[in-house]
Amino acid sequence: MKQQGIGWHWVCAVAFVWVAGQAALLGAEQAKTQSPVERKGVLAALPSSPGPHMQKIMALGDGEWVNLGKPAPDPKWGQGRGRSWSHKMAYAPELQGAFLAGAGPHAYIKPDGHYDDIFFYDLNAHKWICIFEGVNTKTFGEDCKNGLLKVNDDGQLVNKDGDVVPLGARSHSGQTHTYDTDSHKWIYNGCAPGGIDPDWWSAKKEWYLAGAKHLTAQGKPDKVLNQPLYFNTITGKFERPAGKKPPRGSGAGRGEATFYLPTKKAIWAYSSDAGMLIGNAATGEWTVTKKPKGAPKGGDYGACYDSKRHRIYLSTGGPLAANEGNVYIYDVATDTWSNPPNKENALPLPPSNAGVLNYDSVADRVVIFRAAEYVAAWDPDSHAWTPKIPMPSKFPEVGYPSYHGFYSPEANAHFIYAACDGADNGAMWVYRFKRATK
Repeated sequence: MKQQGIGWHWVCAVAFVWVAGQAALLGAEQAKTQSPVERKGVLAALPSSPGPHMQKIMALGDGEWVNLGKPAPDPKWGQGRGRSWSHKMAYAPELQGAFLAGAGPHAYIKPDGHYDDIFFYDLNAHKWICIFEGVNTKTFGEDCKNGLLKVNDDGQLVNKDGDVVPLGARSHSGQTHTYDTDSHKWIYNGCAPGGIDPDWWSAKKEWYLAGAKHLTAQGKPDKVLNQPLYFNTITGKFERPAGKKPPRGSGAGRGEATFYLPTKKAIWAYSSDAGMLIGNAATGEWTVTKKPKGAPKGGDYGACYDSKRHRIYLSTGGPLAANEGNVYIYDVATDTWSNPPNKENALPLPPSNAGVLNYDSVADRVVIFRAAEYVAAWDPDSHAWTPKIPMPSKFPEVGYPSYHGFYSPEANAHFIYAACDGADNGAMWVYRFKRATK
């Protein structure tokens, strides 16, 4: 049945021929983005074949929702848990899914003793894949003492085989991660600054100090300080090469808004205190514009990347000032900032614990999901806003939820994962703003 106004959609039955045609269409779209390179590791089998839930997604009309419920857990490491102030899920088109990372509750340790994990949501299979289960706090001290964990010549924590181990996030992930579609690497600009650093709140915890004394005793210089962490989806391993990235911006505790720029083959990062940084992943070199003209102040930005115009849209980073518009625009081609004035129905772009925003390439709109309140859209050309549309009455069905999300152009759908901070009780909701026109 379909509820008018909010477009709540239950798919009861779909004609077999229609479903087969839609699945074939989705498969063709996936083929365009699928890398011919043979992958290794936990993501080697991606993209998955579309599961039966994809019929519900493909059947969605304009402004309609479907609640897919709880994703299937990783067979060994369980659910991707909710994490506050971490609304961005970095989407990998050729894998048909997105990464979930960042600290949730401060210094949180899961019931099994692991700390600061990283997950991937496989949208075709509606399941979680654990990329990194987190450091085992129960054995961290002994592992460092016995050489199961050690420091490499770049100052980065590695295992006994020399593989990079991402000890911890700096804080909540906010907008601090992105996906490099050229090198097929997830880029995490929100990991802890140093090679053996945990998050801010764990630095004095007994479990960390028990191992840190053995790591620091090795006397290795920290050549990866402030550098991003990479997960190579081809090799299935983490990387963190040495580089010369300047000290990071705070972004009001959520770090730097970070995007991969395909037209420049570069990493872009911004915070009001560190400025705008352009990074070369291959060399580790960065250029800095300390105070770019026309850029927003504040921090904890809501942001998204416009793949048609090659622009980045950011929120104000704080309360709206006099004569300030709600949207800041960075144009990659011209290297300029602008802040158009607000028009009727203008709304703030949600910060990292108040909702999700995505650029919808099929509708050519920035679509905003404000917590459990409303959906709205902004036109990048005219700067016009749509009126608010209420969220489904049952959304999100969890208490004190954190919101995480991404948009899949191939499925033409927005995925919103709502889960309590640190909990494994989340559900995946899917929304279509506009169906594709023929």
